[in-house]
Amino acid sequence: MYPAHTVDISTFGARLADFGESLKLGEFLEISCGSRAAVFRVVWLGLPGSSNAGHTGVECLSPEANIWDLDLSARTDDEPLFQELAIARAVQRELLPRDQPPLRTLNYSGKCVQARTVGGDYYDFLDLGPGRVGFVLADVAGKGVAAALLMSNLQGSIHNHGGIDSDDLPHLLTTVNDHLYKHTEPDRYATLFFGCYDDKTRSLGYVNCGHAPPLLLRQGGTVDRLAATATVLGLFGAWECSIAEIRMEPGDVLSIFTDGITEATTTGGEEFGECRLLAVLQQRRELDSAAIIAHVELALEQFRSNPHLQDDLTLVVARAQ
Repeated sequence: MYPAHTVDISTFGARLADFGESLKLGEFLEISCGSRAAVFRVVWLGLPGSSNAGHTGVECLSPEANIWDLDLSARTDDEPLFQELAIARAVQRELLPRDQPPLRTLNYSGKCVQARTVGGDYYDFLDLGPGRVGFVLADVAGKGVAAALLMSNLQGSIHNHGGIDSDDLPHLLTTVNDHLYKHTEPDRYATLFFGCYDDKTRSLGYVNCGHAPPLLLRQGGTVDRLAATATVLGLFGAWECSIAEIRMEPGDVLSIFTDGITEATTTGGEEFGECRLLAVLQQRRELDSAAIIAHVELALEQFRSNPHLQDDLTLVVARAQ
């Protein structure tokens, strides 16, 4: 704990002076004010000999916390109300699945933890009819509000199509790609995994659009990686994909995740990585899917140098039974 003198503050950040230690750009701090606390990132450091010498500029990663107890009636036009950000977060949470269509041969769960107030990760469970579920997991390039807007756009594009089967995925995803390509900035895109599971055949037909390969841990200990079958969505006008298929046997565990899981790092830059994720899946494979996810979360919390957000974290686990 270090005391600091506040030079000036805003909804989004603050300028501090007389800090008790040397800070680095990009470093994360937890700053408390009275009974409130929030996470900040160091965004600038005053140069020696300048009027800002000894000052540190920090950006709040959760401005809705309003730890400074600001009078927001006097805010400027470029400082949105923290209530508006909190509402945006609540709206985005509503886009994530609240229901899980029942399956006889598969137990499955999902979890999304956003790095900021809003974010660009998205997962979904789609009811495709009796005994059939669609698994969707996407990672939008970037963070914050811009990524969240594209995420909601992507979710809406997928939900506008009903009666999906694995054979329909090329047409559906081509339509989604065309929509994103025409209505987003040139550098905006999303990676996406879309799988259609059938209870009767235990088969999962899928398309992987440039996403990190999901890991299928087989009962015997071998690992299948569901590699990309298409490029990312929204970056190219000409787009096509192919469909792959796997069969899930009792005891198999499938994990679909965003790179925030495997790329979580320590201070020294060491990544959590695929091997640690697989180790948790192997050790906890006899548990149900929700419990497996909880153990992955615990392993990440113990591994990361700063649990306050390096990237959005999203994980879907499905266990065949």
